[in-house]
Amino acid sequence: MHPEHQPTNNRTTVMAIGIVSMLTWVGLFSAGLLIDSEPYREALLDNDVTGTNLLLAALLYTPTSVALLSMLAGLLGGCASLMCDHKGLHEQIRNAEKEGNLELAKRLSVRASYLAESPVSSMLRGFLVYLAIISGILLAISSPFEKTSADQFIRLAGLFSVIAFVMGYDPTRFEDLIENLSSLSRKAADRK
Repeated sequence: MHPEHQPTNNRTTVMAIGIVSMLTWVGLFSAGLLIDSEPYREALLDNDVTGTNLLLAALLYTPTSVALLSMLAGLLGGCASLMCDHKGLHEQIRNAEKEGNLELAKRLSVRASYLAESPVSSMLRGFLVYLAIISGILLAISSPFEKTSADQFIRLAGLFSVIAFVMGYDPTRFEDLIENLSSLSRKAADRK
């Protein structure tokens, strides 16, 4: 549904969810950057299992904090896609159909469906981004989070969040990027 066709209360709700998600992202990022999770994790290892220790360890420890940031970034991407006007996209679909370019029309229709979906679906895709990247990291490095630093947190949170936002906004853009990079790689290999 186009933003101009959305009832005002739905658009306002999406905007409110987006703003709250953005502020929550900034708060969680700041906390993960500034507060060391080690005392809370150590307390849990010493059988001092309290709700506070468990919550703070989960919110501040780099792998779990980055997972939450990825989900929030995906949610933000989903909210952003609903807030934007995609009238031109639907016109492109009609033009592609008129020209008989059904492959392009299908591709653009898939894009339109992603842009109109619930932000919750985008949030789940943000979590999938986290799982995919963290799996690769864990395969490559045996103990990547044994000793974490602010620098590592910034790099991971930034990378995961950008990819999760793009995947939440419009995953076909990421597919296009991968396809373009593959094409450039093939062209470079052919020149050699």
